[in-house]
Amino acid sequence: MSTQDRRDERFNAKQELWCEGQEEGAQTRNISRSGMFVVAEKPRAVGEQFTVAFEGDEGAVELKMEVMWSGAVKEGGQAGMGLRIVAFDKGEDAYERFVSRHLESQAAQEGDPKPSGSGDK
Repeated sequence: MSTQDRRDERFNAKQELWCEGQEEGAQTRNISRSGMFVVAEKPRAVGEQFTVAFEGDEGAVELKMEVMWSGAVKEGGQAGMGLRIVAFDKGEDAYERFVSRHLESQAAQEGDPKPSGSGDK
């Protein structure tokens, strides 16, 4: 999928996550308003839904996610998964602040006056 096909702008982030069904924690590689790319030791099947949670500067966030694509386990014992947010169990406002802060920071570093996909309609 090209970046033009994506609904929401993403930013690179290595956020530690609690991931339902994982013995070890998972970690994000990038995040958007509608989903995230996560690396974990046990990949899930496309279509499977499960809960992820993290504690950010803006507060606790708990999300129900759906696997949109899943990679094979690589050397080192981890696999990547593209996840879509299905619902918030906790912290929807905290998540929006977390994403907005990172997108604004990314835009400032790139010299853009305003991040694309920032909710303007």
